Amino acid sequence: MTKAKKKSRKTVKLVNFTAVFFLFACTCFLASALFLRSYNNSLSTQKQAIDAKIAEIQLANAAAKVEIQTLSTRERIDTIASDNGLTLNQNNIITITTTQDGE
Repeated sequence: MTKAKKKSRKTVKLVNFTAVFFLFACTCFLASALFLRSYNNSLSTQKQAIDAKIAEIQLANAAAKVEIQTLSTRERIDTIASDNGLTLNQNNIITITTTQDGE
């Protein structure tokens, strides 16, 4: 009879340990799932904010390119030069061309 009682106590301890371990594992799983979901949401929010900043900067860059093209037109430069009393002397213009043989 003593052997039967010992086996029964061992199986009861094993069942209790298994139940406690299962509850602990379930609790850890739920906690990690909630944490990871909230962390994923915060990362998604940060990504959307960064994407919005990128779009804003790209729009500003496009506007700056248009402004640069507008300000660097030859007609505008000629107008500013003539307003300041400068004239274009065709004799002082030198055109440099490159040849394919490296001369």
